[in-house]
Amino acid sequence: MDPSGPRAILVVKLSALGDVAHALPVVGYLGKAAPGVQVDWVVDRRFAGLLEGNPGLRRVIPLDLGAWKKEWAAGSSRREAANAVRLLREGGYDAAFDIQGNIKSGVVTRLSGAGLRFGFDRSGVRESPNLLFTNRHVRSRPEDVHVTQKILRVVNAPFGGEIPSWWTVPGIVTSEAADNEAARLLGELLPDRNPRLAIHAGTTWNTKKMDPDFWAGVARLLRERFPRVGVFLSWGTEGEREEAEVIRRLAGGATRVLPRLALRQMAALYKVCGYMLGPDTGPLHIAAAAGARTVSIFRGSDGKYAAPRGPGHRFLQAPLPCTACQIKGDKVCDRDAECRKSIPPEAAAGAMVGLMEGVT
Repeated sequence: MDPSGPRAILVVKLSALGDVAHALPVVGYLGKAAPGVQVDWVVDRRFAGLLEGNPGLRRVIPLDLGAWKKEWAAGSSRREAANAVRLLREGGYDAAFDIQGNIKSGVVTRLSGAGLRFGFDRSGVRESPNLLFTNRHVRSRPEDVHVTQKILRVVNAPFGGEIPSWWTVPGIVTSEAADNEAARLLGELLPDRNPRLAIHAGTTWNTKKMDPDFWAGVARLLRERFPRVGVFLSWGTEGEREEAEVIRRLAGGATRVLPRLALRQMAALYKVCGYMLGPDTGPLHIAAAAGARTVSIFRGSDGKYAAPRGPGHRFLQAPLPCTACQIKGDKVCDRDAECRKSIPPEAAAGAMVGLMEGVT
């Protein structure tokens, strides 16, 4: 990139919720690596709320790819898609960073018109045809174990030097008004409670889930150590709301189910709570990016690759030899019940007590 003129950069990370949250440090990194750079981000419309209002971004370009594909015969879908392409072309991008690595993100990256199109190399892409749309393929290093390290390695490529410790780079930026509204809501549900703990039990993989008894057990154990603790249960789908109600009944005491929250409301609420407990799911990573301290539970996925890291975070990995099995979706493992019981509530509660008491 020509350092003498105005620079514009496009970040391409479309989905999913947790993956977008993992990529958020890119904005803060680019602001330091290339002061004055204009940064746009193209994202699936469902997750645009994580990015809107971020002072490090010039524009957030939301795409409704799923709806366009489903309703392509409708003129409105074709017009929306054409308008999105126009916005990309008008960006004047010197470089684009495809930090998703599949075919869809590759097409979007190519449509940006950027001359330099950085992406993962063959060992890092999710779908090999992605390599056809990028022209600078960046290889991860052996030390790049965490997904955010791998992402920052791609974005770092034109700037050189070492990538920062990813947990030191700002993630989600919430407004003072949003923080105040979150504090008001928490105070109305459970006044004068400290510490405050958010729990989000819902996740889309069977092999990431824990039973309601587990989450309720952690809440009860924490109440023994911190009698004034307030527990707030968040959810995203109707099924998750029903599960949260079960956890509330089992946990008893000062436990409340939150109302449905938009993404930025959720980020502010987790930030104000200060502590978050959950499996490997989007809300967990939102909480970490917003500044909450977290304890996370990993079974079917790999905590070394995806867990929030740094001084304010702990993760527990199922101790079975087949842990991090990557059995996705609604598939059920033969050892699922054994795996769920391999992480007891006492372990998660102990890790959270350490965070709440400031034990390093």
